[in-house]
This record gives sequence, C-alpha cells and structure tokens, in this order.
Amino acid sequence: YRQEKMARRGVGTMKLKTLRRPGVKNLSSMFDNATLVSDEHLMYADEAGLESLLTLLDHEHPTVRADAEAFLASLEKADNEIGVAGDGFKHLSSMLKYKNLDAQKGALWTISTLAGNNEDTHAAILADIGWPTIIRRAKSELQDIRRIAVNIIANLSLNDSTHHVIMGEGGIPILHSLARGNDLQEQRAVCNAYANLCSVEENVDGVIKDGGLGIIVEFSKSSDDELRMAALHTLANIANMEKYRPMIAQAGGLEPIVDSLTSTNIMLLKGGAAATANMAQDHENHDPMIQRGVIERLTLLARKCKNDEVQYRVACALNAFAGNPALKQTLKDQKAVDGLKVLVRSKDAEVKAEAIEALAKLGIHAKSKADKERAEREARERAEREALEAEARAKAERERLARERAEQEAREKAEREAREAEARAKAERERLAREAEEAERRRKAEEEERRRREEEERRRQAEEEERRRREEEARRRAEEEARRKAEEEARRKAEEEARRRAAEEAARKQAELDRQKLERERRIAAEKERREKLYQRNLELERQMLERERLEKEERSRRGQ
Repeated sequence: YRQEKMARRGVGTMKLKTLRRPGVKNLSSMFDNATLVSDEHLMYADEAGLESLLTLLDHEHPTVRADAEAFLASLEKADNEIGVAGDGFKHLSSMLKYKNLDAQKGALWTISTLAGNNEDTHAAILADIGWPTIIRRAKSELQDIRRIAVNIIANLSLNDSTHHVIMGEGGIPILHSLARGNDLQEQRAVCNAYANLCSVEENVDGVIKDGGLGIIVEFSKSSDDELRMAALHTLANIANMEKYRPMIAQAGGLEPIVDSLTSTNIMLLKGGAAATANMAQDHENHDPMIQRGVIERLTLLARKCKNDEVQYRVACALNAFAGNPALKQTLKDQKAVDGLKVLVRSKDAEVKAEAIEALAKLGIHAKSKADKERAEREARERAEREALEAEARAKAERERLARERAEQEAREKAEREAREAEARAKAERERLAREAEEAERRRKAEEEERRRREEEERRRQAEEEERRRREEEARRRAEEEARRKAEEEARRKAEEEARRRAAEEAARKQAELDRQKLERERRIAAEKERREKLYQRNLELERQMLERERLEKEERSRRGQ
C-alpha cells in the first residue's frame, strides 16, 4: 500500500492502493516465454508490474497463453501511464470464465494492478469485466479469489467517478461483511476502500452506517500497522466533515488517534496527525484529547519529525488548540510554544504560516532575523538616548539642589532674625502675664488635679481593655497554630501518597515498555522466519523451472535426432 495523492489544507488524507501481488518472481525470468510479444510490450508489462500476467505466458493451456499474449499486445503508454488499448480487457474477461484457478488469479491480479496504477483504466474494467463479475468474486468461497477481488474494489475506489457504482450496487455490504471476517489481507483492502470512499462527503453516511464506523475504530486499534494506517486515514477523511467528528469521539476514536502520534511508522504518523488536526477543529474534543497527552506528543513531533506532511498536520492541530482561549495557558505550560517555534523555521510555507498563526493566537509574535536585528539596534539606540537623558536630568537636579540650598540659607537667616525679635516681644509679654498667671495658678492647680484623676481613670480602663485584647489575641493565635499544624500534616500525607502513586505509575510504564519490547522482538523474529521460508520457496520454484526447461531442451534434442 502507498499514498496516491494528498490535499493540503484541512482535507482528510491520501488515497490508498495495492500495487503488486505479494511473493511474485522477478520479471526477467519470464521474458523468454513471451515469444509472440514484442519487447516494447514486455517492457510495458515490466513497468506496470504485471508479473501475474507474465506467469500465464507459460501456462499449460494454449487458450490461456493466447489470451495472455493478446492482452500484452494491447498495452500502450500515454502520458507516462501504462494503459490498455481497445478491447484488451475482454481477454482477461475470457480468462475469468475458465475453471482454471491460476488463470483466474492471474487475470484478477492484472486487473487489480492496472486499476491501482492508472485510473483511466477504470471505465474499461467496469465495461469489459463488469461490476457484477467483481462482486461475485468478492463473495467467492475461495480465499485467494476473494482477496484479489476486494483489492480490485479498493483500487477502483481511487477514482471518484466509480464511487456511485460501489456505493449503489452492493459494494458496501460486501465490504462490511469482509471487514467482520478474520482475514487480515481482506481487512486491509476493505479499509483502504473505506478511506478512498470517505474522501467524498456524500459517501460517508453509507460507509459508517450498519456499524461501519465501529469497524473502522476497531481497525485503528489493530496491532497490524497497515490495517491501522488505513483506518487512521479513513478516520481523518471522515473527521474532515464537521458533523461526523462527535460520532468519532463517541465511538472511541480519540484514543487510537492520539496514541498513533507516538508511532515510528511514518504512514501511521501521517494518518494520525491528519485525524488529530481534523478532530481538533471541534473545541468539544480538546479536553479529552489533552487528557490523553496530545499536546506533549504534537510538540515532540514538531521538534523531532522532519516530514513536511506530518509537520503541516501538527501545525494545523496546534493552531486549532491555540484557537481555544481556555487552553492558552495549558499550551504554554506544556511547551507547545517551543514546538511551534521549531515549525516557524520550516521551509514549507504552509507549515510556517500555520505555526505563525498559532503563535499569534497565543500572544507570541514570531520574528525574522532582520526583525530581531532591527529590534536590537533600536534597543541600543534607545539605551544610548536614555543614558543622555539621564545625564541631563542629573545635571538639572544638581543645579536645582544648589538653588534650593541658597534659598534655604536665606530663609533660615530671615527666620533667625524674626525669632530673635519674637523672643524679645515674648519676654515682655511673659513678664506682664506672670502677674495675671499667678492669680490663675491656684485655680488651675485645682482644675489640674481634677483632670489628673479623670486621666487616671481613663488609663485604668484602657489597661483593662488592652489586657482583654491580648488574651483574645493569644487564644486566636493558638487556634491558628493548631489549624496550621493540621494543614501541614494533611499536605505531608498528600505528598507521600503522590510520591507513592508516581512510583507505581513509573513501574507500570516500565513493565509496559518491557512487554512492548518483547512483543516487537517476537514479531521481528517471526518476520525473519517468514522471509526465509519465502526465499527458500522461491529458490525451489526457480530450480524446478530450470529443471523443466532443461528437460524440454533434452526432449527437443532427442526429437531433432
């Protein structure tokens, strides 16, 4: 499976197709069998990857060989695409009528490969092979036939003009039925078809009905990377339409989408990042996604992943989160700003634009190198200007202080002279007043005694009030101290509990990492064993073919003698 095309802004994903039948032999070993086909058409077959057709050139039945040669002769190349001229597909249709299983499989793989390579062949496939024929093969009890037929449906879904046939003429029930089976290869092709069909909004309702969305979400949790990748791209396409995002969230799609952001598989990252960007367009999804660690994962991808598509989706997702005012501080706390600053330096204009827009929403304005140099120059000039202004202010302050000191000395002299004159006048007034005061002294003494007793009573009352206040303050401080100790004890217990839980979580994560490592090593070992067996089988087939050619040559030699 590989990507076919990718729309940039906001559109879900790429389209997915099957290019070659697995486990085929090298084409160069088959050319000698095509004695009636030109070298040019053999090269067309090589370029298109039609190994399945070339194996039929050595088929035991002459009619099969004749149909294979006739179809090869109908291959043509236009605009760097290998196509089929005239009624070439009718020769493959004839092969499908034979009861020979190899002939049917070879014809079906040829149809599937051409459908995946060139969308211009789709109309001829539907006209000459027929949609009912493909559907019947998809319902076959033979697993090999069924697998190839569903691959044909998946590759036909690459072409938007064929969607009405798949959606309206029994394609979806077949796909749902195969999806619920246990065959991984069929499930991969089915999910590719889902992804391609869901690139058109009108098809989504038909795909997700009757449990289709649940199937896709379950596929997104698969341990098989190809199936998981196709499911993520399907979810991304569906999430590109606003009304379906709540359905994905309710079906449990957020968890596998966010989890995919930690994958090392670039195709999984592309699908997961696209789905994340689209789901993040709805603010209702922000909290559950953040709880699953989406910000940290997006930030890590922004800093570490160099793929332009992934960077663009990450920038779109962070921009969507930045558009939620309630998450502004959360994004800053979780270092999303650092990731966005990395994306701002991207050579991709769209990535840079999204990152700059997100930073602006967070109140951070990205600056170019020229802007930074200009700001530094302006800061230096401003500092120099402020220094000159400070020096001028200091000089003016010194002059002002000198003036104030002179004025103060003049005022003090005038005040001293005025005080001396006042003292002389006062002495005279005091002499005159002493006589009057002596008469008043006794009266004032009596009045003073009365005031003294009143003051003493007020002081006694004030001291009593102060004593009560100090007792109340001591009681309040004792209560406050008891409450503080209780709070400290509760906080200490909470911290101990948090440390214990952190230790348990760290142990659990380490155990999970160990389990994942063992599982990964087991899969690698299994894959090595499978490849070795495939290699030995191919060697054996080649040896048998060479032996058969040797025997045929010996037979021809004997007949010639």
